[in-house]
Amino acid sequence: MTRRLLALLTILLLAGGAGLWVGLEAGDGASEPDDRAGEPEAVGEPGSLSIPAAVVDFATLEGDSASLADYRGRVVLLNLWGTWCPPCRREIPDLVRLQDRIESRGATVVGLAVDSGSPAKIRAFADRYGINYPIWRSDSRTVIRHYRARGYPTTLLVDREGVIRKRWLGPQTAEELLAELRPYLDRS
Repeated sequence: MTRRLLALLTILLLAGGAGLWVGLEAGDGASEPDDRAGEPEAVGEPGSLSIPAAVVDFATLEGDSASLADYRGRVVLLNLWGTWCPPCRREIPDLVRLQDRIESRGATVVGLAVDSGSPAKIRAFADRYGINYPIWRSDSRTVIRHYRARGYPTTLLVDREGVIRKRWLGPQTAEELLAELRPYLDRS
């Protein structure tokens, strides 16, 4: 019964977060926290963004520190997820396939495990799912504040200059993400 309740709560949170996300992106007048005042507006083609990605230090599963600054010059798909999140678990095989396809083209998936427990627990989960991309650890407060995560999974496309260009809420397929990545992969 506990797993069913957790799954139901996750679905409700995602549905509520998606509604809030859509409202914020549409500019419905919902208020933003003060630390986002002055955040650049989306520019360019519909659905595109131009927001400098916050450079935050995160712990790796090995105990080191890592940030998006370490990946400057590469395209990054920053995937905010949790071991406790059923939609995240469904998305992981697509991210694994995508990583195999983009790694040699100057891009990588980075998984940011949110509120997912100890490094050992996350490593065991990653091994079970065959995760082949870097995993960092964070808490929900940090990803909400710096990356506007309103539900999970949330995926951000960060270009080679460290600018967020796209944001998705909910699980994506490898094909959908690759189609969005292509223009960024082909740039030198």
